[in-house]
Amino acid sequence: MGICRRVGGVLNRCGLVLLCWMIFSQAFPASDNNHVKPLRVSRQNPHLLATENESPVFLNSFTVWKLLRNGSREDVEYLLTDLKRKKLNAISTIALDLELEELGKNYYGDYAFQFNEAGLPDPLQPIVTLGNDPQSPEEYDFWDHLDFVIAKANEMGMYVVLHPAWGDWFTGEYNGKPNRFIIFNEENAYKYGFWIGRRYSEARNIVWMVGGDRSAVYGKLDYRSVFSAMGRGIADGVKGGAGEKDPLISFHPRKWAPNSSEWFHDEPWLSFNSIQDTPYDQVTSVPNDYGLSPVKPTWLCEGRYEGPITDWGVRYQAWQTVLSGGFGHTYGSDAWQFPRDNWRQYLDLPGLTQMGYLYYAVREIWSDKQFLGRTPDQGLILGDQGETVGDGNTRGDGDGGGASASRKDGRSDRITAMRGDDGSWAMVYTAAGKEFRLDLGKLKGRLKAYWFNPATGKWWVDGVETADMRPFQKGIKAGKGDMTFDPPGNPGNENDWVLILRR
Repeated sequence: MGICRRVGGVLNRCGLVLLCWMIFSQAFPASDNNHVKPLRVSRQNPHLLATENESPVFLNSFTVWKLLRNGSREDVEYLLTDLKRKKLNAISTIALDLELEELGKNYYGDYAFQFNEAGLPDPLQPIVTLGNDPQSPEEYDFWDHLDFVIAKANEMGMYVVLHPAWGDWFTGEYNGKPNRFIIFNEENAYKYGFWIGRRYSEARNIVWMVGGDRSAVYGKLDYRSVFSAMGRGIADGVKGGAGEKDPLISFHPRKWAPNSSEWFHDEPWLSFNSIQDTPYDQVTSVPNDYGLSPVKPTWLCEGRYEGPITDWGVRYQAWQTVLSGGFGHTYGSDAWQFPRDNWRQYLDLPGLTQMGYLYYAVREIWSDKQFLGRTPDQGLILGDQGETVGDGNTRGDGDGGGASASRKDGRSDRITAMRGDDGSWAMVYTAAGKEFRLDLGKLKGRLKAYWFNPATGKWWVDGVETADMRPFQKGIKAGKGDMTFDPPGNPGNENDWVLILRR
């Protein structure tokens, strides 16, 4: 039986022209040193993700679409170390990415697939060599590099949200116009999904994402069966190996188009829903997914990127999404390109650090029981709830989805609320420091009140910000009546605050 080897970065064919599945389906190496627990849809609260023992996990992801293409092993290790320090616990990336030059090539010059007669990657011919020594160009192939990313993330207690292929390869152009780069059909989408699912069936830290910034239907062009075929293939491949019974799989939609729930909510392979929206869209998208039956988790898998919008725009999109019921959040900036010469500059953006403050306030200060009992509840707010208008606090990017999204004065003074299902706590986000009145009849007991600054990660009390979680008021009697809360500072853009009430 023939195998394929690279010489000087070029693949030489030996023996058989096609690699058989047994050769190129070698599995991701099993590890006895798993630092993360596989995720499931929570049995106790199916709006959330949790480990097998029902410890809930808030997935806090960072977008690096071109990590494999432009990142070395050293880059990967530096990136993951920095993100972990900032309290992010996942990265979102792609195997066959969206670069349409040097198709499917990684940092080390290795290609993911052999090419067909049209000069396009053949998803049924992954290039896999014997061995995986990173010091040997003959051994260390494209898939070994992806193995390293996944294994290193696991070692650091982090997850990988993995797209087997970007949307171009399924539907063509962003607007749905077919082009020469469509390589997937139902048959090969299933087989490639099966292969990559089988290869990584031993990995415990992968969250799978089918699609990639594309709609499933463009007029008369319907690609739902192709995306579904890949989803089924991944599920069958993982379960056919030594993997988990039910791998987590979702679909990554494009902006200003129906989200995953529109096309795939009832599909058995779809574990959770995903949305990609601008801030004004999410006000309806997240609650829509949250209210569907059967219940499935939902989240913002791609939002507006910091740079085109300010860190305040990133913050209010994140907080409004999460308190509306999102099980996690994905942060983005131009780091998605992972430019080789200057990618580290994006780690210094303020919005990225502030996503760590988000994680701290929505997950770390709560017990597992409290987190599992979280329930979005706009009914907690009495009176005006404000609004979110436009495409975030936009820096003239012109990336509009209609008149409302294109406005450069994107803004929000919306108030978003969540509480514990037992009434023992509440969390309210005011995007522009607008005062609000709460229905205390929805809560119970005597509560303490805290102001949290999502821009600094500190607590406000007696006119001073402190790193210590200290209440600004105690002994609030819940169970009946209402109470007005006036955030620190003057109402206006950038002055967002989080109120926390708890026993």
